[in-house]
Amino acid sequence: MSEESTSHRQRHQFVVFGPDWGRHPSTSQHLFSELLHSNSVIWVETVGLRLPRLNLRDLRRSWQKLVDYCTGRRHAASAQSNLTVVCPLTLPFTQYHWVRRFNLWQIQRSVARACQRLGFVQHTLVVTAPSHCDVVGKLRERLSIFYCPDNYALWPGMNAQQVLRMEQELTGRVDVIVAVSELLGERFKNSGKPVLVLTQGVNAAHFARSLPPQNSGRFEVVYFGMIDARLDLDLLVDLAQSLPQVLIRMIGPVLVNPARLRELSNVRLEPQVPFAVLPASLTTADLFILPFMLNELSKSCSPLKIKEYLACGRPVVATAVPEAERLALYVHVARDRTSFVQAIAAAADGKLPFDAQAVKLMIASEGWDAKAQEFIQFVESQRSRH
Repeated sequence: MSEESTSHRQRHQFVVFGPDWGRHPSTSQHLFSELLHSNSVIWVETVGLRLPRLNLRDLRRSWQKLVDYCTGRRHAASAQSNLTVVCPLTLPFTQYHWVRRFNLWQIQRSVARACQRLGFVQHTLVVTAPSHCDVVGKLRERLSIFYCPDNYALWPGMNAQQVLRMEQELTGRVDVIVAVSELLGERFKNSGKPVLVLTQGVNAAHFARSLPPQNSGRFEVVYFGMIDARLDLDLLVDLAQSLPQVLIRMIGPVLVNPARLRELSNVRLEPQVPFAVLPASLTTADLFILPFMLNELSKSCSPLKIKEYLACGRPVVATAVPEAERLALYVHVARDRTSFVQAIAAAADGKLPFDAQAVKLMIASEGWDAKAQEFIQFVESQRSRH
């Protein structure tokens, strides 16, 4: 292979701090999965922002992180070309300065070894959470980016003041900021740093595998994703009780008390499905829903799933969160509970308008390949200035 073609295949070197690779299909992982086609990535897995609790889920997660570190299992899992996964031993109690110093020491050692082994020189550093603030400027990066997918301070279980302090430190240290929505971008307009708003992408071909729709004999309304504090449980109960003939499938990890939903005979809670086979579980879906509450938390997020829903070629009914409003030409936006239920009743009767061709054309322009190209162009323009 010629030197020119090798250079093109591995055009940029990125060190990325993000959630565990492959465990959940996060926005940053979708973006860098696309970038891996022509760039090299060291993906660094560290502890999250939320303090662990004494419950089975968190204990199991902590044990898995320790096993991954001791056995190097996560390194072995990074079989993708151009991807190296690094899992340094870090502690979750980042409110203590000695913990942050220990974590930084462990991270510097692990990343330095990986960079030396892979020949990384003047790489671009990308961090995806405020808890990564200490690493900026400490890893010999040429350019540092805060890739902001969420307003973490609003999430349940977070120490909001600590998160905001870390975020302030981070924005002061990085060179540039990338936000996934206009609302998030607005938060950094006074930071004095260049800000790129890079909206969510979608893997259209992947979700098109849910087509053509299959008839299960019952009208199926589907939600997939985290079943968490953003969901309007009262709305879901109203929907189930108002339309008993409709089956409501809720697919994903349950992070709230589901007792009220379990009592409803036409609501089915299903476990999380691996991303690779998710479309196969959606073939009988007739309509997708985004039943988020309208509060500061839901308004601050940019749900990845809206475009994924649309890529399945079915109607989507959503509450009036900003991302749904932005896509109102393609999504039916319900502004109260009554209109939400009425829209689904109309869909069940075949009376909810849905322009499948217009949706298909829009989705075709919103692929992760286009988002990756826009991201790379921004990186190159900023690297030339630093």
